[in-house]
Amino acid sequence: MISITAKDESFRKEVQEGNIWKVVFKVCLPLALYSWMSMLFAVLDTLMASSISSDAVSTVVYMVQLQHIVLAIGGGLSVGGGILIAHAYGSGDGERIRTILSTTVTLCMILSALILLILPFTPMILRLAGTPEVFISLGSTYFVITLLGIIIQFFNTIYISNERCRGRSRKILFLNLATVIIKLLLTALFVYVMNGNIVSIAVASLISYLVLFLFALSSLLKKDDAFSYSIHYVKFKGTLAPIFRLSIPSMVEKIAFAAGKAMVNKMAAGYGTEIVGAAGISNNMSGLLTGIQTGFEDGGATIEGQLYGNGNFERTVKVYRHLQLAVFAIGFLGFFIMRILTSPIAHLFSLSRGGYDPVFHQTICEIFNYELFGCILLSFAYSSFTLLLGLGKTKIMLLINFSRIFIFRLPVIFFFQHFTAMGYEAVGYTMAISNSAVGIMALVAGEIVIMREKRKLMMRKS
Repeated sequence: MISITAKDESFRKEVQEGNIWKVVFKVCLPLALYSWMSMLFAVLDTLMASSISSDAVSTVVYMVQLQHIVLAIGGGLSVGGGILIAHAYGSGDGERIRTILSTTVTLCMILSALILLILPFTPMILRLAGTPEVFISLGSTYFVITLLGIIIQFFNTIYISNERCRGRSRKILFLNLATVIIKLLLTALFVYVMNGNIVSIAVASLISYLVLFLFALSSLLKKDDAFSYSIHYVKFKGTLAPIFRLSIPSMVEKIAFAAGKAMVNKMAAGYGTEIVGAAGISNNMSGLLTGIQTGFEDGGATIEGQLYGNGNFERTVKVYRHLQLAVFAIGFLGFFIMRILTSPIAHLFSLSRGGYDPVFHQTICEIFNYELFGCILLSFAYSSFTLLLGLGKTKIMLLINFSRIFIFRLPVIFFFQHFTAMGYEAVGYTMAISNSAVGIMALVAGEIVIMREKRKLMMRKS
């Protein structure tokens, strides 16, 4: 019989009965700080790539979306498994926690083996994906190494999801902070000291992922812990169905989103390959704001998942309202801060081995200024996603993010390119429109879900 430890039980009761603001900040603030610092290091990582050349940073930006397509599969599994683990944790079922965790890890092992088989065919896969030849020649080896890193990330993501569910946000913060510092130092060493190329950046990432993987391995292999792996608890029958029911919509959503962004990058390349790099830099800059909100999304989904698993829907909604307020306040304040910092940050990205590029600087600023306006309403998407993930409504998230790319983004940039005289600034306009639209759509979806759940509860009582 697997039981939940006293420490885990204490946190479970705090979520169920403690002060809501205290619980929200305890869980979400460290995750928000970690997420923000991760985005900061992503910005610095891109900055180092831009110091090689504008083609190098454009290649990295383009390849990142293709990497996300692969990562989405393992990420989807961790989302589905994580939701079920949160529900089981909320009800205090240690046996169920271990069964779901062990089965999810085994599925990731199978997936990793399949990815290893496709590595020799990387150039062909990139061409089938419609990747421009200039990016293939620069990025094939980079892509292979990042695929190896993605395999490691599958298991790291499961581990992080576990620790987040247990309220160990500070541990997540310190471990990931150490990981990104290692990555940053190695990247700086390879690029600035050894004059490396983008392959060096991929190697630095792989090494940093392996460091976190060692901690993940030691935790997942602990004995007599509900949050650990055991081959004896791998049960496909009765477990695969609920995992896939939640995971597949999440996978499709993430794959569609990444594929859609890759298509946007391809369309943006019509204005010049340097526009792909500028758009990617703009996206990383907005991540300095949205990264904080992502931390609240991750932590909030865990809290609401536990409450929902325990049948406490009234408190679930109260937590959601608190998160709405917190995330919108972050977005509103962050908008004004980033407006001030736009030009200084863009200036840094305009410095390369070839010197300062004022045109590239201006391009980044123009695209980002438009994109930033969309970040205000996008705040509602992050708070709504906490509710949808907590309740396991991954199909609705699939619909929202599918709409974000294939209704609010691709048709919009297509319209600007073919029916207006607008130049590359159309990329910024497109981001602003799609982000604002998806924020409104997510807000409406959250309210509809709440009304439906309340109606179900009333019907049960009657």
